[in-house]
Amino acid sequence: MRKKSYFQIIRSTGLLGGAQIINVLIGIVRNKLIAILLGNTGIGLISIYQSTLDLIKSITSLGIDTTGVREIAAVSEDSERLMNKISVIYKWSWGLAISGGLLCILFCSKISRWAFNSDAYSLNIACLSVCLIFNILALGELVILQGLRQIGYIIKSGVIANLFGLVVMIPLYYYYGIEGIVPVLIFFSIITYVCTLYYRKKIGVRIVTISFKDLLSEGRFILRIGFFIILAAIQTQIALFMVRSLIINRAGLEQLGLLQAAWTITNVYLTLILKSISVDFYPRLSLICDDNSKIRTLINEQVYILLIISLPVIIFLLLSSKILLSLLYADSFQSAYTLLNWRTIGIFFKVMTWSLGFVLLAKGKGLLYFICDTMYSVIYLLSIYLLFPYYSLDSVGIAYMIAYISYLIIIYFVLRNLIAFRWDVINIKIFMVCIALILVTFYAAQYKIQYWLAISITILLISIAYSIYQLNNAVGLKEIMSRTRNYKNK
Repeated sequence: MRKKSYFQIIRSTGLLGGAQIINVLIGIVRNKLIAILLGNTGIGLISIYQSTLDLIKSITSLGIDTTGVREIAAVSEDSERLMNKISVIYKWSWGLAISGGLLCILFCSKISRWAFNSDAYSLNIACLSVCLIFNILALGELVILQGLRQIGYIIKSGVIANLFGLVVMIPLYYYYGIEGIVPVLIFFSIITYVCTLYYRKKIGVRIVTISFKDLLSEGRFILRIGFFIILAAIQTQIALFMVRSLIINRAGLEQLGLLQAAWTITNVYLTLILKSISVDFYPRLSLICDDNSKIRTLINEQVYILLIISLPVIIFLLLSSKILLSLLYADSFQSAYTLLNWRTIGIFFKVMTWSLGFVLLAKGKGLLYFICDTMYSVIYLLSIYLLFPYYSLDSVGIAYMIAYISYLIIIYFVLRNLIAFRWDVINIKIFMVCIALILVTFYAAQYKIQYWLAISITILLISIAYSIYQLNNAVGLKEIMSRTRNYKNK
């Protein structure tokens, strides 16, 4: 039974991971072109616009991307209830999208003053209302696809949207420079919505008529859990906004560009691992949310796969941080390599916590989720505040690591009380091996000890061999390849 579950996790991860690799390659080209065409200032400006979009989207989406997946997955075997639930989510997404667009227009001047200490960007922020509308509409379509575990369609819609976005971005940035940022963001949001809408229609679910009264009644699930998800998302986005504002005020927009470059690299590889797993994991978890024993088993299985997949990626990031910054951006970005290395270690601890946090959402423990998330943000901001005078930009990476170590401890003890969660012995052993290899690589790469390159490459090869060994223990590589071939031939 456990082998079957491992195979399902690996198959979903492989399919989504392959798509994410394509998206990573597209992202590499995109980031390189942005660095060349717009420079550090352009990258910093994009990060401000994007964080603004994310903040308003978090407020107005009411957590529909989380609660919606949970509700659809829970009724996926009842066709009548499923059709009704999908229709509710579809109609709510339209209402939320329009609300988000109006909010962006109404507060454009205040957002401009908050982000830039000037009204000069008010018109651009008002134009971003179009992005918000289509981003939330696309979110609603993705919720339906994810709740029904339509992984293939999720993959196709994402890859196609990224390719179209890249093609349009190049001429706009080339001819208009920084002035082309807002049009690019608008186009990408529209093409993302069109792609997700197309594939949602291909699954054949009908949108039925629902009265306004029933829409409000059925939509209570969004408000019930979504309220705390909104609060958590708002405080997270505010925390990120505060970090960006601190960097701008103390170090300048160019330094924010360096920070954004390091964030983008780690987020790309983080998405490669975590998104590939969470798309299938959360619906599976929602189906068993009333059985604590099954939850404990599924979490340990999920963490096992996450650890053995992420280890070589983390080692690679530490080994190649300078090269990646230069390759993906420009030589002037190499100074952010220390920040990138500290953040990479933090990514490893985020991998450990990823599956644990979903339990609170699947259980409907919105308040508890908000409290844990807020504790993370407080620790993160406080660490930056205390460390910045001594470590400057690197303090952001160090604080990220400290915050996720703390969050791992917090969420573990929360789940011990909630579902009597315990780590499997094998996961503890793998964790110890992983952290030892990661710390040795970090020290060798960061401080350039004698033969550091040879040591780091040796550790990378060891990590790959160790991951393959553990993967073979879980399922058996021959069985994985055989079952994958059978799956493709169906």
